[in-house]
Amino acid sequence: MKTVILAGVDLKEDSLDFNGKMKEDTALCEALGYDVAATISQRSNSMDPSTVFRKGKLEELKNLCQACGAELVVFHNSLSIQAAHRISSIIECDVVDRVSLILDIFASRAMTRQAQLQTELARLSYDLPRMVAQQEESDHAQGGAFRNRGAGEMRSSIIRKRYRERMSSIRNELSRIEKRRMADERRRAKTLWKRVAIVGYANAGKSSLMNAVLHHCKRKDGYVQTKDMLFQTLDTSVRSIEYHSRRFFLYDTVGFVSDLPHTLIDAFQSTLESALDCDLLLECVDISDPDWQAKAVTTADTLSQIGAGDIPIFRVFAKSDLVSERSLGFHVSSVTGEGIEEMLARIIEMLYPAEEEMLCLVPYGQEGMVEKMRSVLSIETLRYLDEGTLLMIRGERRHMAGFHRYKVKEDEK
Repeated sequence: MKTVILAGVDLKEDSLDFNGKMKEDTALCEALGYDVAATISQRSNSMDPSTVFRKGKLEELKNLCQACGAELVVFHNSLSIQAAHRISSIIECDVVDRVSLILDIFASRAMTRQAQLQTELARLSYDLPRMVAQQEESDHAQGGAFRNRGAGEMRSSIIRKRYRERMSSIRNELSRIEKRRMADERRRAKTLWKRVAIVGYANAGKSSLMNAVLHHCKRKDGYVQTKDMLFQTLDTSVRSIEYHSRRFFLYDTVGFVSDLPHTLIDAFQSTLESALDCDLLLECVDISDPDWQAKAVTTADTLSQIGAGDIPIFRVFAKSDLVSERSLGFHVSSVTGEGIEEMLARIIEMLYPAEEEMLCLVPYGQEGMVEKMRSVLSIETLRYLDEGTLLMIRGERRHMAGFHRYKVKEDEK
């Protein structure tokens, strides 16, 4: 297990308080199997442009590294490659920042080809400007004479070319994967089933909530892997849910974190876009987390970034079995099953508002149409007659159009 030290400058600019951010960074380190031996911070209005920490704090960090036998220092703040190199030289220990840490976690979690490619693309996007800057600084340190400048520019161009070629290749392959995903989505669209995406902060309990829904609906398969660590889920999982004759697709999505790197948002755009295609967002909030309100703000900001800010949201407070006091809102527990039945009823109510009720006499031979519409309409069989089946149908008007020809008139009732 690698021993690490967390470091950061408290700039007081974030929605989460600094201590909350450092606590989250500890969880990120643990997600990679690192042992956080100590934390060190400096409160300041700005970071030192060269070394982030001021001189005295750097010396303190160096002594702390030696005392703890640290192999790595993780900075909460974003570092340029030059700053990371300078800090590393001074404290005699490897240095990375939070963005790099998150990229490492994604690389370790990526199981499917899509997730692996998206993670590699994010890493390349993150590293390219840093590698070019490092090369240019190296050239400058060697003199930067006119006769050397051309060679330095050529080396920088080679770096850019290699990175961009690989990035282009990855985007092309991701485009092919996306076409297959869209084909799957088109097949789902033909079923007329509604779609619900579970969204929320990382480690809020989204995958556990999906499993609780599957268990409640007596599904024997399709359970997703859960683990008490950040970014356990990278790939979107889709499951079909049937509840009281109503059906919908349930999506489990990647969790959000504060200051999610833009390179990751861009790279995982197609995965995050599963939320864009949905009729309802089921926001899962960890009520046992004292910072849940700030994290809910981060979730809302991220949804807005990816263009999902206008989709209806149903917020549920998960992990309610871990708290004694309840705030206002809808509480569920994936462990005890509390609130799952009521949550599903509310989801159905929001997805399929009963806008019309109609008594129909459907001729025999139209069973296929009736069965197809059962997923989006409430269809109750009243009795079988010589002319056909008498049905009571409730649901949205746009799905009722095909039954109007069979509607029983008032004088026929």
